[in-house]
Amino acid sequence: MSITCGDGRQVLARGFDDPQAMRMILLQILTGRRASEIRTCEFDCLSPVPDRTVDTAEGEEVARFRYAQSKIDIAPDSILVDREVAAVIEEQQQWIRDRFPELQPHFLFIQRKGNRTGTKPYPAGTYTWILREFSKIVRITDSKSRSLQLSHTHRFRHTKLTRLAELGLPIHVLQRYAGHASPTMSMHYIAQREEHAEQAFLATVKLKSDGTRVLFSREDHDSMHLFDRADRFLPNGWCTLPPLQTCDKGNACLACSVFVTDESHHPALQRQLTETEDLITRSITAFEQRHGQPMPEDNVWLAQRRAEYAALTRLLTAMQDNPGRAVQGAGCGTAPAGPVPLTLDLARHRRTRP
Repeated sequence: MSITCGDGRQVLARGFDDPQAMRMILLQILTGRRASEIRTCEFDCLSPVPDRTVDTAEGEEVARFRYAQSKIDIAPDSILVDREVAAVIEEQQQWIRDRFPELQPHFLFIQRKGNRTGTKPYPAGTYTWILREFSKIVRITDSKSRSLQLSHTHRFRHTKLTRLAELGLPIHVLQRYAGHASPTMSMHYIAQREEHAEQAFLATVKLKSDGTRVLFSREDHDSMHLFDRADRFLPNGWCTLPPLQTCDKGNACLACSVFVTDESHHPALQRQLTETEDLITRSITAFEQRHGQPMPEDNVWLAQRRAEYAALTRLLTAMQDNPGRAVQGAGCGTAPAGPVPLTLDLARHRRTRP
């Protein structure tokens, strides 16, 4: 067949008549497994996944692929694969059945000669030689015009794990997929690409292409790290305190600088304002009837309720001034500017000698 080389030349190659090598390198590229894990995997390496255990997209098919884990004893030996990987494996199984109908092969990829019982896997040396000779023919080059050797198949493992990491896969899930004993080993496989670091930063700070920040959305719970923190959801808004920090404010959220709310909570806030006003009125009336005098303004309970009422008023006013937008810390109010008037009664606290 005619092959276009990396340098643009057209060459005619007769091929090596070894579809097993082609399927092995395809599986390495698609799964990121080691060459030995693909080359010596069992013939019956695919198993179905019960629908009740895996939540997949509509129409997507998933199977479990058991590879030959021989490097780390405590590491897992199976991963979930999609239909594309399963098709390559099923094609290889059918090729074995058609080519060697009398064999009961133990391995998915077998040695073609001197293997009457089918107990010998595809030789490692043959696989390396095939890929090295194929690289000489096609002359694959990278973006810097450097020659690439397909026989260095471990590069596909690095590429696969880097891609998964860039998709946001958690490190413990990445470790499980790679079959590593520690997350430190998995991190060695991830290429630290500058452009990916910049993309991850932009995704974290939520910047638009023009450098401005994206407005807060009540649907964007990911930006507040709330997936695993149910206590960050409040009846009348959200708490944007970082997950690793604790709050010592009790239920004083309305006057907190990290409290966020929007117009979807307007009915609840308006109802809370009305109920707070009614509660203050009933309590002041009951206090006066019981004690015969008005409740003092420095009463702790009354001061807290007044603060809640003032915070609610400021929140609703801020929401009215910013329609369609979420507001953060609007109930805090503003600190007084300039000097604070203070009267000291020195005579009251001055000691006198007997």
